[in-house]
Amino acid sequence: MYIDRNGFSTNDVHAMETSDPGFAPISPDTPSWGPPPGSSDPGFAPISPDTPSWGPPPGSSDPGFAPISPDTPSWGPPSGSGSGSGSNSGNNTVVIWPGLRPCFNCSMGSGGSGSSGGNCASVRFLHAAVNQPAVNITLGNRTVINHMQFGSFTPYYRDCSSQNTLVTITNSQTGDILFRRYLNFAGQTSYTVSIINDGSGISLFTLTDSPCRQRNSGCVRVVNLSPNSGPVDVFLSGVGRVFQNVSQLDATDYRTFQRGSYRASVSESLPCASNSSVIIGDTYVECNNTKIAIMDSSTLNIMAGGTYTLYIIGLAYQFPSLQILTIENDVAF
Repeated sequence: MYIDRNGFSTNDVHAMETSDPGFAPISPDTPSWGPPPGSSDPGFAPISPDTPSWGPPPGSSDPGFAPISPDTPSWGPPSGSGSGSGSNSGNNTVVIWPGLRPCFNCSMGSGGSGSSGGNCASVRFLHAAVNQPAVNITLGNRTVINHMQFGSFTPYYRDCSSQNTLVTITNSQTGDILFRRYLNFAGQTSYTVSIINDGSGISLFTLTDSPCRQRNSGCVRVVNLSPNSGPVDVFLSGVGRVFQNVSQLDATDYRTFQRGSYRASVSESLPCASNSSVIIGDTYVECNNTKIAIMDSSTLNIMAGGTYTLYIIGLAYQFPSLQILTIENDVAF
């Protein structure tokens, strides 16, 4: 028997010759869906003792929150921080959400003795060290991210220290300190601090993130953080080879490109100086009768006024494989 979408059988049903539509007899076990006799209360279905309460606790206006896993990073201000007067010793680092601009003309609080916003820097982190464990990162006296894995990056964090800031990287599983050093972050400047391979350990590679001043185009640069790729070339579809011979731990200058969607590709450096002789295929690039395989391609969406860094991370022809990681500068000063 087929039941249609309204819940009725398609079998023929003949009503009795009466104007009263009638009702099916009610079983003694059939629950009453209406209010109890003599009551205007519509009632509710009984709640099991195991049924969780989705509303606030009785007598409370707090909406509550879902429980957070111990591994869930905190993207908001560190626990216990907040605005107000007094010393800034507990409020050095707060999160700047991606896409928002920090306030650098704001004081730490009326009548307070904290640092003014003009002394603050914005700092984010990128884990680009292959075959290294997940890490926890402490900026000053605040842990800003836990269990950060290779290929991931954080939003910007605000650092208002009046002197060098201690950056500590620890193994998230064992707690062992992998790196610890004071870094100098200038006020009203944004930085990307990359965790990179340094022999059998790690080191840090710090770059400033500049805003793009173009109205009708975007700004792009390339940073090579692969420990074994050698010099690389980077190509954009419809444009050609746009960055050439980018060595390890080398950062190019920004170049401007018209807004739009591009296919960005990376290969080992071609043995030719002139871009006019470069042929770009789907899986290879070629010049002077030499073909070189494209190691990775990704989509690059350029917006007018946007600033983008193409980080080359991973291992050439090994695992984890070399890849282009595009990160946009979200903070502009």
